[in-house]
Amino acid sequence: MNPIASVYGRFRRIELDVLTAIVGLILAIGLLPLRLLSSQIFIVTLPPILGVGCLLYLAAARGTGTTDGLPSLSPTSTRLLSVGVFFGLAAMVVSAAVQGERSLLFMDIGGVVGVLLLGQILLSPNSELRPGVFLTQVVVYSFVVRFAALYTTPGYIGIDVWSHTTFVQQILDANSLSAINDIKYYASPLFHLLTAASTNLLNLSLRNGLYLSLGVVMPLVPLFVYGTARLLVPLRWSLVAATLYAMGDQVIRWGLHLIPTSMGLLFFLACLYSLVRITHASERWRDFGLLVLFSTAVILTHQVSSFIMLVLLFSGFVAQVLLHFDFFTEEPDPLSFSGGGSNPVNLAGLVAFNVGLIVFTWSLTPYKGDTFLETVLNYLYINLFNAGFLSGVSGSGGSAGASGATGSAGQTLLSQLSTYVTEAGFLLLIFAGIIGCLTVLKRSRATQTTYTFVGAILVMLFIVLGLPLFGIESFVPGRWIGFLYALLALVGVIGFRNLSNRTTFKVVGVVLLLFTLVYPNVMIMSNDGAMDSPVFSDQHERLSYTEQELAAVETFGAARPAGEGGELYTDLPYGTVWERTDAYPAEPLPAEDGRTVPQGINAYRAYQSESASYFENSQTQTVSNLDPSKTEVCPPTTNYVYSNGQVTICTLPGV
Repeated sequence: MNPIASVYGRFRRIELDVLTAIVGLILAIGLLPLRLLSSQIFIVTLPPILGVGCLLYLAAARGTGTTDGLPSLSPTSTRLLSVGVFFGLAAMVVSAAVQGERSLLFMDIGGVVGVLLLGQILLSPNSELRPGVFLTQVVVYSFVVRFAALYTTPGYIGIDVWSHTTFVQQILDANSLSAINDIKYYASPLFHLLTAASTNLLNLSLRNGLYLSLGVVMPLVPLFVYGTARLLVPLRWSLVAATLYAMGDQVIRWGLHLIPTSMGLLFFLACLYSLVRITHASERWRDFGLLVLFSTAVILTHQVSSFIMLVLLFSGFVAQVLLHFDFFTEEPDPLSFSGGGSNPVNLAGLVAFNVGLIVFTWSLTPYKGDTFLETVLNYLYINLFNAGFLSGVSGSGGSAGASGATGSAGQTLLSQLSTYVTEAGFLLLIFAGIIGCLTVLKRSRATQTTYTFVGAILVMLFIVLGLPLFGIESFVPGRWIGFLYALLALVGVIGFRNLSNRTTFKVVGVVLLLFTLVYPNVMIMSNDGAMDSPVFSDQHERLSYTEQELAAVETFGAARPAGEGGELYTDLPYGTVWERTDAYPAEPLPAEDGRTVPQGINAYRAYQSESASYFENSQTQTVSNLDPSKTEVCPPTTNYVYSNGQVTICTLPGV
């Protein structure tokens, strides 16, 4: 017998999923010592999460048959839970209306509602699994969480939205796209055109035009995840996938901070649904046409979203190539999926079309005095040249603030708690994704769809978690996570379904109970999903503003010509509103030895003394979370030129 054929035959009998789980377990053990080099949250938590996920999958892989799955509630209990969910949603609306914000009470009620919603989907008997009822609950939950923030907050939520609405206003004033012909969105203007058209056609303010167009659509994005999951798994697990995604903090984030990334996420999910229909359910030209349409829409909306979409399509192309080798395929497992997906579909032409369109569009896009393509390649080259392992993380850091602040040097117990609450939901989804990826790596479950998911997840996790360890953030990793959540939720429910069928209830029960109790609560309290009203207000900056804070921007900006007397100095992120609305040039107020140093024109707001606000150290160029008093920012020796109760603007003598 040919020795090469013999070796191949033995290797061919090795289950790819089991081999990967064993390698993953060894890798997890090998990575544990990294916590001695850094206490960054992902370095500390990912090795044990990887190890536990691999062990659980190996336990499931030993099962030769199916178990009884999950227990069921009685029909009466299921209906009572549905009533409880709707009462909880009503209580959330009342809380936001009475308190005028998404308060801690609102978050607590939202967490309980999330637990009830997820729990009833998992435990409802098959006869009570009514998709219309459960999807209505998921969508209403999404609307309440987002619009309770949007309409209790004066102005906008976030940082970039102030720039984009300024661009939209310029388009409206000029009645032409030429108003932004020197901005990088000139060649990707769909967001700005949609907002301008909604404002004009509906005869609304720009704010309401944005909220009642894209803002209304964003709570519906979990339906794309449900539709995609429905092509792969039974009804119950499809509803779980939609619910997990609807509760995601980064998904909530892009429903509050309405910018081109939000619209890019919407079109990406449409691309994902169309792609799965092509690779798993059908090969009709209609679905190809929709995929081309949605992928083109992504490119004409947002540059980072375009690259994320390209990663997904390229993963599909690689999966197509792999499935031509016998090593990656086997007779299909009837327990695996709802059906379909055995014949790989050629995506080479689609990938080539999108690469060509992206290169062409980015070559026309102006950015920082050059084309967007040349600027991005130059940034990437510089980052690669300066890369170094662990150069991108601090010794004790977690997530950076939304304004780009890195926080103060020391980590208090409260700041650590804030970091872990913010990242816990993401870590739970990664845990689910590990189990799901191992599940679909089994050769009898191999389809182009599943390999596409695994490939895209690996690339996206490398960009989100791997490259920043080397100080490479040219791909803006924070923007990828909301897109990654969809893939993790879809693959995760495949893994959970496998656990429920292949392990005892004690095993799967503990896993799903952990998810049900923890996931909804940490996601709604995460800083990333609560930009308007952070739960940990001393640790994370509020990215929304009061009426007085916005009035100061408008009044002072109109009363004093921009540039007269130099720049205005204030905290981060308040200075971004002044800068991005073209009200007045602004810079971070410098600090030395933990105290602010007044400059020519200073803007103090009461928030600086009460909650997280950041100031730049003039010696190290880092930013710190300080709580200066009014007299520190505006000493008695300065001239008070504006005050409205919350905001005081002062100038040094002679300015």
